[in-house]
Amino acid sequence: MHKRIPLAAGACLLALAGLAQAQATPTTPTPPAYKYAVSVSITVPANSAGSIASKDKTQPTSTRFSPCSSASDQLLFTVKYDAGKDANSLQNTYVIFHRQDSFFPLVRRGLNNVTAPFFKAYADPSNIDRTDAYTLAANNLGGLKTENLLGGELPVEGLASGIWMVTAIVAPAATVDFDKPSTWSAWDTATFMLGKPWTGTQNATCS
Repeated sequence: MHKRIPLAAGACLLALAGLAQAQATPTTPTPPAYKYAVSVSITVPANSAGSIASKDKTQPTSTRFSPCSSASDQLLFTVKYDAGKDANSLQNTYVIFHRQDSFFPLVRRGLNNVTAPFFKAYADPSNIDRTDAYTLAANNLGGLKTENLLGGELPVEGLASGIWMVTAIVAPAATVDFDKPSTWSAWDTATFMLGKPWTGTQNATCS
């Protein structure tokens, strides 16, 4: 003998059955976005001209400064970056020096490249080649890295005086646009000054 189930009760039972089936079907959670990070810092080494100048309160203190006066003008540039950990998340890391309308990406390759590392020069950031990376994703072992650029303390003889910036960027090579920060996964900028705030005509380069 069959029992008749009221229409409303039958709809309720069907809904409960569908809910149970949905709960029984596991869903794959969306993995969280990788937390890319990068920072760049500039220090004046001990006994350098900048270190001596920093003790003179009449000299600039708001930015890293070297007076451009002797062979002891040296700076230390350190970049710390996390550009991914595996093939699915690794991205390129770029380091670009900038002064006025000139852009100088620091390009690093393997030991078999006799010109590495080297600087390239551009007048427009949108023209920087996406392969002009400090660390290509293909050469990155993954995880957090801390490195002194070019190995350590760097003399600045021959550089133009004025305000300089160094920018570190983590970004995917396929879509990075150096004129659009929205295409960068992480970035940081630090400034330094050589000699004076501008180039001018007197003592325009570090001696």
